[in-house]
Amino acid sequence: MSKITIVEAAKQFNVTRPRIYRSIKKGELTTTLSDDGVQLVQVQDMIRLFDNVPKKDVRKAVQGSVSDTELKLVKLLEEQLKKAEDDKAFLKQQINDLRKDFDEYKLRIEHQPSLEPKIDITSNEHAQETESLQLEHSEKRTSEQPVLEQPKQEAENKPVKKGLLRRLVGEFLK
Repeated sequence: MSKITIVEAAKQFNVTRPRIYRSIKKGELTTTLSDDGVQLVQVQDMIRLFDNVPKKDVRKAVQGSVSDTELKLVKLLEEQLKKAEDDKAFLKQQINDLRKDFDEYKLRIEHQPSLEPKIDITSNEHAQETESLQLEHSEKRTSEQPVLEQPKQEAENKPVKKGLLRRLVGEFLK
């Protein structure tokens, strides 16, 4: 006759150890001591008493509820992942559009034709030209207008300088 320990019997027959000890106390099971002093029960007695008992499979019930929770969690995470991927694609598109617009504005700024023709001037010619311009300028001031009103007119004639941000915003708002 084969014998097993109480712990092994509890695991194999899915019965708690206190229930086995109650059966021993009632006399339904007999035990023997091993050489190590451990109580052993006969497998045949365990089959007779606990084989017909409906086994509660605690693991399956817990796994079922956990897997339901896990499925919900997985669905939630999949939705969040999809949303994050959509957001990422949208932001990449926005970045590409901004880069494209920036490159277009950069080309517009770089390729503006200059209104004044470029003239190569040597150092002597430049000095003479500067002196003549200063003389002409001082003659105009004395003969035509007072000195205080001239800066206002020059400011009106000059194009207003705008920063890069203002130019970009202005282009978007047009």
